[in-house]
Amino acid sequence: MISSSVRKSLGCILLGCMVFLYGCGSSGAAGGTVNETAGTAAGVQNETQTVSGDGETEPENGDADGPSYSQNGRQFEILEVKEKYLLVSAVDTAYGLYTAGHGPVLEDEEGNAIQVSDLEPGMIVELTWNGMVQESYPGQFSYDRLRLTGRTGSRELLLYQQIIKELAEKDSGLNDGIGECYFDFTGVSSLTAAEKEGLAYMGGSSFGVFGSQATAEELAEAGILDREKGIENGLLVTIEEISSEGDTVKCNAKKYRSGTGAYYLSDITAVYSDGEWSYNIGSEAIS
Repeated sequence: MISSSVRKSLGCILLGCMVFLYGCGSSGAAGGTVNETAGTAAGVQNETQTVSGDGETEPENGDADGPSYSQNGRQFEILEVKEKYLLVSAVDTAYGLYTAGHGPVLEDEEGNAIQVSDLEPGMIVELTWNGMVQESYPGQFSYDRLRLTGRTGSRELLLYQQIIKELAEKDSGLNDGIGECYFDFTGVSSLTAAEKEGLAYMGGSSFGVFGSQATAEELAEAGILDREKGIENGLLVTIEEISSEGDTVKCNAKKYRSGTGAYYLSDITAVYSDGEWSYNIGSEAIS
């Protein structure tokens, strides 16, 4: 990790894989875990634990009657829909990123059966499972039941994901040899902390590396960014949200490797219409 603040954030995420489970499961057989993920943080062991209804950690095999699970589901925002799993972020905590393997029961708000193909990024869903999470990053579990809530997350998340993908394609030579991509979303007010965490993770995939959040100041303090030479083995992507009003967003974006190796997208104006974002770039520059 790159700094004490970032290390603390990841620590909170991993601890949340146990504490966050209170009130999330349903009785019955284990749903299993997802083996396919987009990446795993270095140094994190894959372990499976269960948190019982009274908050005490149970052995995986439980007692003779099995662990005591809550019947209540937990709400998550869908970030990506895959054939075998969902990438989701926690709704009621500041941090928490998970891959959730598909289960046997998927329902709309009225309890009618739906398919995985009916799910879309941005939907907030209630997931119920047996309470066990594999402690990788992202955390992994398989749900027994998914139910739509009729609510959605921040629409701007999809816009910024599009812009990051375009930045990755611009002057692709800047991406050569990088081992990690860092994202500064401190200038974005329309996303929640959990959505920013998910955006950084997905943004890293656009560059083919692990993605995490950091500012230039944090990278410099950690010795990763040299003020004169830049970042030897990584990139810093910065999104600056100028305004977000109604269906219109104005922002700037850039990717930085050094003072002589950077790409800028300036004066971006984006409009949301018919469920999609479209945007125009005022100007582009390279250094």
